[in-house]
Amino acid sequence: MKRILALTLALVLLLCGCGGQAAEQPATTPTAVETEPATEPATEATTAPTTEPAPVYYNPLNGQILDEPFTGRIFANTVSNLAENIPHVGVTQADMLIECFVNQQNVVRCLALFTDIESVEAIGATRSTRPMFNDIAQHYDLILSHAGGSSQALRDAADRGIDNFNIDQWAVASTGASYRDTEYNRSYENTLFGIGSGIKAYAQSQGMEMTLERDYGFTFTEDGTPAEGEDAQEISVTLVYDRAKKETIMRYDAEADRYVFNQYGQEMTDQITGEKEMFTNVLVMHAQITTNGIYHVADFLAGGTGYFANGGKIIPITWTCDGDDQPFRFFHEDGTPLDLGMGNTYIAICTPESPVTWTGAVPAETSAETTAETVAETTAG
Repeated sequence: MKRILALTLALVLLLCGCGGQAAEQPATTPTAVETEPATEPATEATTAPTTEPAPVYYNPLNGQILDEPFTGRIFANTVSNLAENIPHVGVTQADMLIECFVNQQNVVRCLALFTDIESVEAIGATRSTRPMFNDIAQHYDLILSHAGGSSQALRDAADRGIDNFNIDQWAVASTGASYRDTEYNRSYENTLFGIGSGIKAYAQSQGMEMTLERDYGFTFTEDGTPAEGEDAQEISVTLVYDRAKKETIMRYDAEADRYVFNQYGQEMTDQITGEKEMFTNVLVMHAQITTNGIYHVADFLAGGTGYFANGGKIIPITWTCDGDDQPFRFFHEDGTPLDLGMGNTYIAICTPESPVTWTGAVPAETSAETTAETVAETTAG
């Protein structure tokens, strides 16, 4: 018994001596457990729906905004511009008015272009066509109405394939395309006036195509005033050919922001309505002009120089034409395209010898007695 107790005590003492404190355990550090970063379920990128801007349509001759594309035909009517045959009628409604010498003996005429000829009640005095007008009509696919013409001029129109016709009463009386008004002091040959709706109706009756999509070459901006231009409150364009001269003066009306047409010492107004003939844009095209028989002809394919005025300022320009059926194109002197101001346009086609002069405004704070007006004159060669 004592032996068992002794053994037991010895075992207890042995354990106490060897294990009086807990045995140290090797240090351990938590190990990092790599986990995939939490991600949101993949979703497809969403974009806001885009809408195409509504198309904008423009009148090809005046830049005005239209509700739909212009696909009609442009009509042109010849208008006498001799001193004894003014005032004009209907020119105030033209989108463009082109003035030039058309044949020897100092004959100067205008070609009035309309995108909406049906709205024009009277146009004139209407005179016969000339090769110069036929040429312009070919460049723009115009329907040309006139009071006949010489065999040479009519043959030239036919050779060019121009849609054209005589609106004299004896030729188209049944359509109401014209009338004669002898109330005014004019010679009988200068009493013919076109009727817009009748002109269009006659063209339709002859099977002429009434729709056309093409490039007319003009570009427009809301404000066409050339930033680099010189002040030009009054512009004088003297059409010169050989010994023939004719002066056109354009006076800027700041309130209307347009140029008023003056010639033969008077302001141009419509004979019927009394409305002033005013233009947003003034273009001068210096062209090489010769004669074919008695008629003036221009080498439009050679291009040339000229001037552009809008908003009371004027700049020199250049212009080109790429083919007999291609439009004229206008540029700044540095070659960038020229934008016209939205509105109607007067165009003078004349020789390089035709001078263009302009007068700038006198500053408001300086009296006219002490300040010389700015006058610039040039002859493009």
